[in-house]
Amino acid sequence: MARKHYHWTLGGALPKLGRHSEVKHAVLRNYLVDYFLTLVARPEQDQFRITIVDGFCGGGLYVNEDGGEAVGSPLVILEAMKEAKVKVMTTFNRQKDIHFDVQLICVDANKSALLHLRHVLEARGYGDNLRNGSIELVEGEFASLAPALIGRAKKRSPKSGRALFVLDQYGYDQVPMAALQAIFSTMKRPEVILTFYVDSLINYLSPENLKAFERKTGVTGAVTAADIDKATRGPGWRRSIQSALYEQITRKSGASFFTPFFVRPQKGHGDYWLLHLSHHWKARDVMAQTHWTHFNHFVHYAGPGLDMFSTGYATRIDDDGQPQAAFEFDDLASQSSRIALLEQIPRRIAETPEGIPVRKFFVEQANTTPATESMIEQTLLELVHDQQIEVIGDNGSVRRVRKALKDGHVLRYRRQFSLRLLDKMKP
Repeated sequence: MARKHYHWTLGGALPKLGRHSEVKHAVLRNYLVDYFLTLVARPEQDQFRITIVDGFCGGGLYVNEDGGEAVGSPLVILEAMKEAKVKVMTTFNRQKDIHFDVQLICVDANKSALLHLRHVLEARGYGDNLRNGSIELVEGEFASLAPALIGRAKKRSPKSGRALFVLDQYGYDQVPMAALQAIFSTMKRPEVILTFYVDSLINYLSPENLKAFERKTGVTGAVTAADIDKATRGPGWRRSIQSALYEQITRKSGASFFTPFFVRPQKGHGDYWLLHLSHHWKARDVMAQTHWTHFNHFVHYAGPGLDMFSTGYATRIDDDGQPQAAFEFDDLASQSSRIALLEQIPRRIAETPEGIPVRKFFVEQANTTPATESMIEQTLLELVHDQQIEVIGDNGSVRRVRKALKDGHVLRYRRQFSLRLLDKMKP
């Protein structure tokens, strides 16, 4: 498959940005604002430090499908920081200013893209940032530069180990697993936002393409010879490939938490994975909230509840060429999630007769559910009210909890049958 690259020339026409890429940029902006708010919630905090690596930064500006100007990821990141700082001061009613000590490293293999980006940044008032090094432009392939970039991020934040890698690659084979492993094995609080054009890989499968993909990424064994040969493919072959690919990427990356969703283009049949990888459950929860916020752009092809991601994936067009029902992250999906959680959570808690702490329960479910922490907490409170589960305090006694759960509260299954809950679960 010929990979689509963008081209920039100073004074020339801007490249066209697809709707799905605008969606990815909107998600990035929304996530970063919420992420920064989470990082600086303490009123006594006067600064925080982070390194952001934009591994495929592009030339800074595009024209969207409506003919309007669309900013690229470097400006999305910079504008998100400005928005977050304003919100930090107003949301928390801060009297003391806070310093965002952020270094943005923009990487691209296209020299003309970086020249255009520099021109755009200068024109937008970021010239001083370019000169003082808080914004740096680096020419080269991310795969080859990754070790040095990771080393710089670690050296800059040796204690917190905080860094964000935005890896909006062109396709599916430009981010090797070795780079992800290095990120998550050497830093304490790294995060990666990775796009992966999974439908393109599957649609253009051939022995040659597969060999090149495995060599460049280090993801091996997810696709078999039977998957490539149309005569020997078994039923559900697309689902099998996607499930195996997802399992390998998340396991080999070394990330503790991961959130996978499809970005859904309005036209065509090419879905992208948007994978968020991190070492902290809170980062995962912020990203999950972002998906619900942008519900009209995300989709997943599985059922709601606690096991949504554990059975793999199915593409929007199934093996027989038929459209599949999708989990749309809308009001209907929210309601179906609530019903599924009301049914599944008591059974899951019953698997630990002695009880399980609230935080431990959420962390154990995080990687296999679209539900946010808030959604799970509200369901738990409903189950407590309906006497399906009970809450045990520090002294071992049953607590009457109505509005909020604490991390140290222990959840325990009550074996009494509740007709009231059964009635609630009826459609």
